[in-house]
Order: sequence, then C-alpha cells, then structure tokens
Amino acid sequence: MIKEMRKLIFAASVSLMLLTSTETFAHAAHCEDSELGDLMKSMKQELKDYVSSFKQSDQAAMQQHLNGLLNDSKQAKKLIPMKYEGQSVASVDIQRYQEGMDELLELLQQLQEAGGDASVIKPALAQIKQHSKDGHKAFRKDCD
Repeated sequence: MIKEMRKLIFAASVSLMLLTSTETFAHAAHCEDSELGDLMKSMKQELKDYVSSFKQSDQAAMQQHLNGLLNDSKQAKKLIPMKYEGQSVASVDIQRYQEGMDELLELLQQLQEAGGDASVIKPALAQIKQHSKDGHKAFRKDCD
C-alpha cells in the first residue's frame, strides 16, 4: 500500500513538473517570437562585433557593424514592443520607446562621428550599453 502511494505521488509530481515546464517553455517561446526581438538580437550581435573590431583596430569592420546597428535601430524604432501591443502609436508608452530609440540613434551617430578616436568611442560605448540596459528594463516584456 505504501509502495503504491509513493508511485502515485511520484507520478503526480512528474506530471506536475512536465505541465509547468511545458507551459513556461511555450510562454517563453511565444515571447521571443517577434520581428522586434529578432532585430534586438541582431543589434546585440552587431554591438559585440563592433567592440571586437574596435579592440582589433579594424576601422572597416567597425563601420560595417555600426551601419548594421544604425539600420537595425531605425527599423526597431518603427515597431511596437510586445509589452505595448494593442496600444495606440500615440500612447505615452510607445512615445517613450520611440524617444529611447532616438537617443540610441544619437549615441550611434556619436560613434560614427568618432571615427577611430578611442577617447570618444569608449565613453560612447559605455553610454550605449547603459542605455540598452535601461531600455530593456523599461520596455522588454517579462516572459517569466
């Protein structure tokens, strides 16, 4: 009898874990599935590649990755974060998002104007990283 109860409890526990993990996975997968999410992933990679090129003093590669960042950022500004789907484009939240993207574009423009000047690039990169962190905190949909 005790052995059967343990089997029943074990089976119930496994079923509960599977249901919970499947639900979480489905929600997380849904949350990641957006054009804006894909652009943000591309921007993250372009920024990493820019930093790598900067460390190698490869001006041509830096410009290439910066161009990718600028293009992706312009496209991302046109989209609506999942967190605000269904809101009017004129809503305060979406306006704040677009203003944040404008700020990012200004920071990227500073990088472009800096050329290869490390004394301008390093602080600009620090500002971009902080801006990205703040923007994700404010505008990214919580998928957990």
